[in-house]
Amino acid sequence: MINIIVLMLMKMLAKNGDIQYLHSLKQRLEENGIPANIQGENTARMLVPNVAFEPTLWIYLDDQFEEAKELLEDPTHVVKNQINVVSFYENLPSEEEQRSAVTDAFLHLGWVVGLIVLGMLLLIKILYSL
Repeated sequence: MINIIVLMLMKMLAKNGDIQYLHSLKQRLEENGIPANIQGENTARMLVPNVAFEPTLWIYLDDQFEEAKELLEDPTHVVKNQINVVSFYENLPSEEEQRSAVTDAFLHLGWVVGLIVLGMLLLIKILYSL
């Protein structure tokens, strides 16, 4: 569950229509111990114009965001907060686990909203009977 929370707290580092450029940035980051993710590769290709839906580069760990920015500005920057990227990716939940967690979250949200609506209806009913 903690890994899924990490996935939801990612920060966007770059937005660019050139997917090869984003892949080169991602490679630079990962070579320096900063795991990254590119989102919107397929969406950007389907939509025209794709300016609003350009692919984006995201950093998984908030603690590494500032160093990631520095590394993109200066390729010689030495990252102090490096992690083992291979181990990080091995410990990420599978797509099935992620889907299951999202489904569970929506079910819980549905129950909470349903109970709130039911409570409001009961309150209205009580207020009308006074």
